[in-house]
Amino acid sequence: MKFENILSEVNGFGKFQIRLVLIQVISRITLPCHFVLNNFMGAVPSHHCDTSALDDQGLFWNLTREQKLAVALPAEPDGSPSSCRMFAKPQYQHLYGQNSSEDAATVPCPSGWVYDNSTFRSTIATEWDLVCSRKGMNKLTATIFFVGVMVGAPSFGFLSDRYGRRPLLLVSYLGTILFAVLSAFSTSYMMFVVMRFFTGLSLAGISIISIVLNVEWVSIERRTLCGIITSLDAAFGNWFLIAIAYSVNEWRLLILAVTSPLVLAVICWRWLPESARWLVASRKADAAHRYLIQCAHMNNRAKSMETVTPNCLLESVQVETQDQKYSLLGSLQDPKY
Repeated sequence: MKFENILSEVNGFGKFQIRLVLIQVISRITLPCHFVLNNFMGAVPSHHCDTSALDDQGLFWNLTREQKLAVALPAEPDGSPSSCRMFAKPQYQHLYGQNSSEDAATVPCPSGWVYDNSTFRSTIATEWDLVCSRKGMNKLTATIFFVGVMVGAPSFGFLSDRYGRRPLLLVSYLGTILFAVLSAFSTSYMMFVVMRFFTGLSLAGISIISIVLNVEWVSIERRTLCGIITSLDAAFGNWFLIAIAYSVNEWRLLILAVTSPLVLAVICWRWLPESARWLVASRKADAAHRYLIQCAHMNNRAKSMETVTPNCLLESVQVETQDQKYSLLGSLQDPKY
């Protein structure tokens, strides 16, 4: 008898598998949150050069805000103040409607920027002035994050084949929590970028291992349904992010908020089973047998395991795999795997 037949006998998509999928929803909703998080925490609000130094010199003491901007900042084609440059010398003729300053010398903002905080209280752009000549550094944070994801996917795939799905899933949970918290408390741009790299690396483990753990516990005929349910995590995660981002407009708190479901995921990890397929392929038939008995009892198929022994499981995998090993790559390449 093949292992797939044994899994079908204990019900390949019963209460046991539904519990497994639902528990992993808790962790998987954090994936889309972090994947698009940079759109919120890296948002660039309206900004212009800081003119407070001129106030200190007593030059602008009796001018309104609009007059100060008109005198200190060149205008963009749409009439708004320049975001990245200011006049080398104040252009007081603008106070009298004389706009003959096309040839006036301008300089990059010498004293930093002033930001519009009406929408976002703070972002990484306002925290480290990632605007104008430094705006590429803002986009770099997202790039480095996804480089971490690319590195983490094969790394966690290899490690979970070697040490098991369940322990590496816990490592992914704890790693994501650790590096997300450290990124939220970053004291420099470089520290933030490094922490985002390792956050992406850890999230890759959640992404790939959770899918494979689901697939390896579900019978072939129900894997399409399982895949559809799993794909809904992206929708739930995006809704969760929208709700959080609407309420939290401070980037450090936003990171902590979208990572918080993983605390519950760590608590619920104790109810996640190891992959019975991986256990049998790793010659741990006794542990696989115990998990299958739990599955059978929860799915009201206890009698189906009366004739199945650990030796039967070992023989079933030998027949099914024909000397091949169970792996993450095999699970994703072959739907019958």
